[in-house]
Amino acid sequence: MTQSDLSQRFILPPDSVFLANLAALWQSDPTLAELIESLDDPGPYPVHISKSGLPTLSLPTSDGRIIFLHSRHDPRDEAATLIEGLELEKKTTFYIHGLGLAYHLELLFDRASNEAIFCVFEPDLRLIRTALENRELSRLLTSHRIHWFHRADKAELFSRLTPHTALISVGIESVSLASAVSREPKFHQQITVWLDEFAAFVRTNMNTLLGNSSRTARNIARNIGWYAATPGLARLRERYRNSAAIIVSAGPSLRKNKHLLAGLEQNAALIAVQTTLQPLLEMGVQPQFVTSLDYHEICTRFFENLPRNLRTELIAEPKAASAIFSMIGGPVTLIGNDFAEGLLREMNLQKPALPSGATVAHLAFYLAECLGCNPIIFVGQDLGFSDGLCYTPGTSYEDVWRPEISRFCSVEMKQWEHIVRDKAILRQIPDQNGHPMYTEERLFAYLNQFERDFAKSKARIIDATEGGARKRGAEIMPLSRAIAEFCASPLPQVDLDPPALRWELLDQCRTCIDQRLEEAREIKNISEETLPLLEEIHDHLDNQPRVNRAIGKIDRLRARMEKLGRTYELVMQFTQTTEMKKFEEDRRLVALRLEGTDKQRHQVRRDIENVRAVIAAATDFQELMHEVSENLSRMEQIMAVKEAA
Repeated sequence: MTQSDLSQRFILPPDSVFLANLAALWQSDPTLAELIESLDDPGPYPVHISKSGLPTLSLPTSDGRIIFLHSRHDPRDEAATLIEGLELEKKTTFYIHGLGLAYHLELLFDRASNEAIFCVFEPDLRLIRTALENRELSRLLTSHRIHWFHRADKAELFSRLTPHTALISVGIESVSLASAVSREPKFHQQITVWLDEFAAFVRTNMNTLLGNSSRTARNIARNIGWYAATPGLARLRERYRNSAAIIVSAGPSLRKNKHLLAGLEQNAALIAVQTTLQPLLEMGVQPQFVTSLDYHEICTRFFENLPRNLRTELIAEPKAASAIFSMIGGPVTLIGNDFAEGLLREMNLQKPALPSGATVAHLAFYLAECLGCNPIIFVGQDLGFSDGLCYTPGTSYEDVWRPEISRFCSVEMKQWEHIVRDKAILRQIPDQNGHPMYTEERLFAYLNQFERDFAKSKARIIDATEGGARKRGAEIMPLSRAIAEFCASPLPQVDLDPPALRWELLDQCRTCIDQRLEEAREIKNISEETLPLLEEIHDHLDNQPRVNRAIGKIDRLRARMEKLGRTYELVMQFTQTTEMKKFEEDRRLVALRLEGTDKQRHQVRRDIENVRAVIAAATDFQELMHEVSENLSRMEQIMAVKEAA
């Protein structure tokens, strides 16, 4: 009697489905592949053959029962019923809750757009391995369109989904394999909550992008003289390496501990958001830095009546309100920006940039990281309405409300009015102590961005707000303890004198702007020549020779436009809504799988709308460049007079 060779029991045949799937998984998600390979026995779950000949699966539940994840008759037919009725052509992102043997995932993959992505939420690694051992899924895995999530980790979820924001914003569909979800209900419930939160995060960011892109571009262009003349961030990088930074925001809780900030300027890098600069100065605290990025003119109130000898350095995005740069009194540094660099590309300024933040507090955090600070301590960063307040008392917002204050209308009433006017977007979240508190959708999006940033930061994050929202990735600590522990030693001695403003560069700026003006005129001319050709194609699709002649002319115009590509990208900042609509339409065209004339008709309609938008954007861009050129000429004259005096 021969005995089997036990040393061969783990060797799989060359044509093994598992080997093919695992090789594909190593290409697309090596972290998950390593986890699958390193799983200890007891091996895969029991697999049974259904009446249709396809495998199905039985698994134990937490209460000792055995359930089948798929039909014992026809698993594929069951999966087809699950996705029946979904409008697949309108969706570009699919959230798959529960994997099973992936019948529903495979059908969705085959029927949805070939650009769609699939996020699979399955915490059971043994189940994933069972699917890989029994179903040929390598073509799905090698597509790099399957994204696996097996841990309940909010920071990881947000970080991995953020690069797909544009696709996610087009359309989402959730598909749940109920039998699999029932085995891990807490995991799937938590994931669902976080996906809803991510949807709010995407919605806020997309609304901000689409609503503000033109205004942002205009402000950057109008500030282009300051952009060229002011120093960049390079001289500040690692200035306070391993020293504490304290970011002072204007949340309601700041009133509890702001008095502890007095005298800390020598021992910590104090970074004030623009709202808190005046209150800190009134306390005798002069922070090293203040951040600004808002383009609204109301921001000038935060910089009124500042002392002439102010040494606080303004760190601003170039889209900030123009007036504040000359109001600050102290040094000014503008961070790098792609739009500004594109306007002045011949000057090759290459100013260092920071990540794009939604608020001045985000900008302050990125500045602290640039300075090399560790830890980074937050105060006044409530991100919600602590104690029924939206701002700490004493900020410039009270100056705005002062004309309405009377015995019938207190400051507290104005604060509450500010909160309840947004009641449609209010939501409850846990505060630092786990108790419910109110925030609103925008602040909630800001909280999510902070939590994503904290997860990636190398610095230790301390939340010394002593109130407000709970923030994942931040260690809760009273400000007094944080000061005692991290602010006992003086800051390193550095040269604090900023370089002089380089107003002599204004002439080069104007030359660049005049060049952009001419290029925008050419973009508009090419677009106006293209539009009637597209309309001709649309009206005569049944006349292929005529269509081909028009396409030939368009190809020559496209070649001219390609030479203006970098300026074309600047012009398109004025039509981001149209660009988003074009992106959505392109995704839907792919999903519809149209062919021939139908596909061509849809494409031509889309292109006609796009060209019309380019013409309008190029017109706006020309007007702006003409205005900016004149402003630069006036700035040159003013600076010449100042130098002469």
